[in-house]
Amino acid sequence: MNIYLHKVLPLLISPLFLFIVLVLVYSIRLRLKLLQFGVITLSILSTPAVASWFWEKLEEGYTLKTPSEVVKSDAIVVLSGNGSPVKTEQGFIFQWRDPDRFFSGIDLFKAGKATNLVFTGGKLPWDAGNQTEGDYLKDEAIAQGVPEKNILVTRAVQNTAQEAAAVKALLDDKNNKIILVTSAFHMPRATALFEEKKLIVIPYPVDFKSNNEKRTIISFIPSTDGLNTTYKALREFLGRLYYRIKI
Repeated sequence: MNIYLHKVLPLLISPLFLFIVLVLVYSIRLRLKLLQFGVITLSILSTPAVASWFWEKLEEGYTLKTPSEVVKSDAIVVLSGNGSPVKTEQGFIFQWRDPDRFFSGIDLFKAGKATNLVFTGGKLPWDAGNQTEGDYLKDEAIAQGVPEKNILVTRAVQNTAQEAAAVKALLDDKNNKIILVTSAFHMPRATALFEEKKLIVIPYPVDFKSNNEKRTIISFIPSTDGLNTTYKALREFLGRLYYRIKI
């Protein structure tokens, strides 16, 4: 019981929870039905249980695989999103955020699933340093024992559509069968964009984010983490809709 108290009490005094309570009380007292609807909707979307449900829908149809379950291909393509550079006194150092894509790509290569390991050159306008993410990952892959001659890095890219175009430009028409490594929630959109470039895609989903933990009282208390997680899920749904219309 003590562990629940330690987890629940901070949530009950969080700015988000206090805001929801105050606005809900205010709207009920003044009979502002539209405001009541808005704050109740915000409360529901902010619960970890609802956030987890959204992620389960995004990752539906995918399961975690091992390299032995994947057929050999021409190239292993690891999409950006593993981390970002941080400025230090010794220069820029790559800081991991979600390293599953990178290490899964390394595992696939060492399992002999392809002779080429491709990193996309992710670099957003606000990213620090002059190197792309692919440049940093290339150095990390060499440190993991991957021969430099087997590593390819695309030009600088800012989104998945650009990644697909850059990978297509890097590979010749005879090497168009790829193992695509990205987060499970991102896989449907990424697969569609790469297939649009006439690439044969073998999905290798990683970085599963849906929460399979047992539901507790904490799962139904609004939190900023729950709200942020729901927002990210809704953003991915929007991205899928956009490219479904565009492609």
